[in-house]
Amino acid sequence: MHDWPVFDAAELRRERWGKTAELMATLGLDHLLLTTFDAIRYTTDVRTLIIAEGFDWFAAVVGPDGTCDVLVPWVDERVGDPDPDMPWVRSLRPLPSWSPALAHRGFWVGALAAVLRERGARRVGLDLLASDLLEGLRAELPEATFRGVASELYDLRLRKDAVEIRLLEAASAVNSRAAEAALAAARPGVLDHDVLAAAMGHLQRAGVEYLSHSLCNVRRGSGTWFAVGNELREGEAFFFDIGCYGAGGYASDMARVGFVGEPPASVREAHRRLLEAHRIGEETARPGVRASEIQAAVNGYLERQGLPVTPYSVGHGIGLRACELPTIHRADRMDRDQVLLEGMVIALEPETTVEVDGRPVVLKVEDDYVVEGDGLRRLTDAPYAGT
Repeated sequence: MHDWPVFDAAELRRERWGKTAELMATLGLDHLLLTTFDAIRYTTDVRTLIIAEGFDWFAAVVGPDGTCDVLVPWVDERVGDPDPDMPWVRSLRPLPSWSPALAHRGFWVGALAAVLRERGARRVGLDLLASDLLEGLRAELPEATFRGVASELYDLRLRKDAVEIRLLEAASAVNSRAAEAALAAARPGVLDHDVLAAAMGHLQRAGVEYLSHSLCNVRRGSGTWFAVGNELREGEAFFFDIGCYGAGGYASDMARVGFVGEPPASVREAHRRLLEAHRIGEETARPGVRASEIQAAVNGYLERQGLPVTPYSVGHGIGLRACELPTIHRADRMDRDQVLLEGMVIALEPETTVEVDGRPVVLKVEDDYVVEGDGLRRLTDAPYAGT
């Protein structure tokens, strides 16, 4: 079990709720209706992420004083004041268990409308709600107005406070040890699944809240990252991309290339250049720099080396999601070319490909960083293959 940091949960709630309350006042909202696991966690501290497909199993209605009613699939009747450590949670209320929301549209509309009506909600902000449910709510509550506030809620989380950074550091430390376990497991005859099992086993033993992703590319092309039972061979290169949610629900996301024995010289050289592109991204990313400048610096170097460029965003934010704002991509692939700010926590993940004996070998590396006044501080400290 990892020695997770002790943190002041009350301080964390004050910081997060203070930003949320200010946003509600600015937008003239008297309630929020939230359905995404990260927005619910940020605003109410209630943990709902229990299964990857459960993105439409929950809802929370939050008032201007921070009190909330949470709709969940694991109670059969209304439960008042369910947790003495979370007195702002007024009730848990039942939803259809383990089912997509739209399979039970009528129940969902009725349950949400009942909470909003009971609270006297008139101006409601939404993060993500299916159009069928929203139409039903508008019919049930004609006196209420609804508006989307997902972008504004994402922006609240762009910069992390000191407690959040400590929790992200802890998740990155645990994920780094998992990456080391995966690299140590790689040898001829081992399957891609075995490499991931070593990483996932470490994460589970460390006591993470959730395994966010588990990918391993052995002799597969870009974008086909899933383990399929391929066996590692002598002289082969592969990569894995793993992630977890640690204490407080804060995430880590990282990737490493692994070598089985000695790879071909062309692969080792491409990996060396990929690490140099990664370093250039690290040096470019600092407060005041736009996201597209980082993308251009990383891919520009790869292109000058005659290597394929990263075919997707070279980076993203990390927080209560493994991937959140800021997006670090080409300017024409983003609504907003975000300027990096001190206190952001980001991942950089360049990729390239080299051809060996007529087949592509995909190489990828990824690390987590906190943006500080003089640049990036790396949080994932697992070694790179061959260094």
